[in-house]
Amino acid sequence: MTRIRNRAALAALPLALGALAIGATSASANSSQWGDNGSGTCNAWQSILNPSQSGVELGTYCMQSVTGWISIGGGASQQQAISCSNNAPGGSPGLSWSLDGQAYVNNPQWYEVALRITSTADPGQEQYPFVGWQTGDGGDASLSSESWFGGASEGNNSTGQYGSDGAGVTNFGGNGNWQAALACINQSGGQLAQAARFRPEMGAGAAPVRIRDKKIDTIDKVRGKAFLAREYALKKNVTRTGTRTCPSGMVRKGKLAYTVQEFPADRKSPKWEERSLVKVRMTPRGKNAGSVKMTLTRAKNPTVVQFQMRCGQG
Repeated sequence: MTRIRNRAALAALPLALGALAIGATSASANSSQWGDNGSGTCNAWQSILNPSQSGVELGTYCMQSVTGWISIGGGASQQQAISCSNNAPGGSPGLSWSLDGQAYVNNPQWYEVALRITSTADPGQEQYPFVGWQTGDGGDASLSSESWFGGASEGNNSTGQYGSDGAGVTNFGGNGNWQAALACINQSGGQLAQAARFRPEMGAGAAPVRIRDKKIDTIDKVRGKAFLAREYALKKNVTRTGTRTCPSGMVRKGKLAYTVQEFPADRKSPKWEERSLVKVRMTPRGKNAGSVKMTLTRAKNPTVVQFQMRCGQG
């Protein structure tokens, strides 16, 4: 995780860490810190502001960034990188996907990950993001939260750098789907930004969802580790290949991994028997690289593969 930098807006925040802990394994469930289309992540962060801003309309202080529906088999564990750039203007999948018809305050630049801290006295304390997930109705998945083993990037409003973090789950049920959300904020000059109230066009949620390639890389040169995630937007019966290489001085660690995401226009979880099918072959390359080959063979919805590789000191 990234380390604390003093923030005027967060300096005096109280925290009940045990009640908000993310990453510790919990009992199987259908959702965690979800709310309405992932807005529970933002509300959890707003609730620890001083004074509390619990229940304030989306966009006043925070906007959730929501992934697509991720297919998961029974007994499987998965990790999913989430970037605040999902909600970038013209981004993929776009702000309308995260909102799903909810009203919000019109401030589209949600660069920074909303964070909580374990202590206001020690600026060296770790920061923790507000992450949530839910299972879909199109299968029999029953999930438990797991630690996120990937990288984290806080993001920066002044430089226009989007932050990212991730979610981990284990499925104790049958085959199904899940999706994750990350709370993102817009800060300008150290203060929380606010803008004019806006309500999206109702019915616009049925429009096709834009998907594009995207990198969600986090590199920690000080600690000598990196998490490289790249999302590939696929077309049916078109084979795509890609290769990722660890930063200089690092080698590949652990196994290569991937997830398959779908973005239905109606936002509903796909039925398991109608899920997108992708042939995926992952191949280690030497000590510091890995490649992936993907062919989408069946799809009712826009489909993305997130290819993941971890790196560390040799």
